[in-house]
Amino acid sequence: MSEPAKVLIVDDDPDLRESVKIVLESRGYRVVSAEDAESGLAKARAERPDLILLDVMMPTGTEGFHFVWKLRQEKDSGVRDVPIIMLTAIHEQSELRFYPEESDGTYAPGEYLPVQDFIDKPVEPEQLLARVERTLRTAGREQS
Repeated sequence: MSEPAKVLIVDDDPDLRESVKIVLESRGYRVVSAEDAESGLAKARAERPDLILLDVMMPTGTEGFHFVWKLRQEKDSGVRDVPIIMLTAIHEQSELRFYPEESDGTYAPGEYLPVQDFIDKPVEPEQLLARVERTLRTAGREQS
């Protein structure tokens, strides 16, 4: 029997990290967490998670975006290719969208940022679990 899928949560809000961890662990996932992009990258390299849940806005602003670009430049494909779900409250606060519904001639739908999904905060537990399961299944890293 293989190990349960491992999820890395990178978010500066300790309450959110803890609540998401409880939800994921209730479904059998192994969970590790980091409070900022720098420690998140270090954990991604050390822990080699199956999935990363990543906050967009952290202490230095749009730190989540920088994390994605740095991770996607890693030499080790086991780190570079880990699926990412962005957790964001930005859509509640602005008109800005990171995943266009249709092509604008330059980008295809969802092509602005090399991540697999976005979840708006506040995160509903059942929606989170469904999106995590779908993303892991699509990436061939499903829960055993």
